[in-house]
Amino acid sequence: MALLKPTTRRLDIPHEPGEWVEIRRLSAFGGLDPDEMGKGRVRRLEELARYFVSAIVAWSYPERPTVEAIAGVPNSAGEREGGLDAVTSLWLMAEIGKLANGDKTDAERLWASSPSIVG
Repeated sequence: MALLKPTTRRLDIPHEPGEWVEIRRLSAFGGLDPDEMGKGRVRRLEELARYFVSAIVAWSYPERPTVEAIAGVPNSAGEREGGLDAVTSLWLMAEIGKLANGDKTDAERLWASSPSIVG
């Protein structure tokens, strides 16, 4: 009998003491649209924010996890204000990926998907 791994995980945000996020397991890239990712910085940021929204079950921040809360909101000069900082975004992307891949390392995934070379 195989045991299923948890589909959600609550994580402390390592560089923000007291803050946490609970994420759900997504399929690989969980609906990231490659066409949208190729349409410029703002479109990439919004597509990535939608990906994060689909993965986040809850978090400790006062705002709800929305595209605007994650990507920020354009000001009068067209620059985005607020949103997740780059460090948190990169960390969160890695954690979502680890949960989607069952915490396997890149080497373990490669080994499992490669034909046997032993022989």
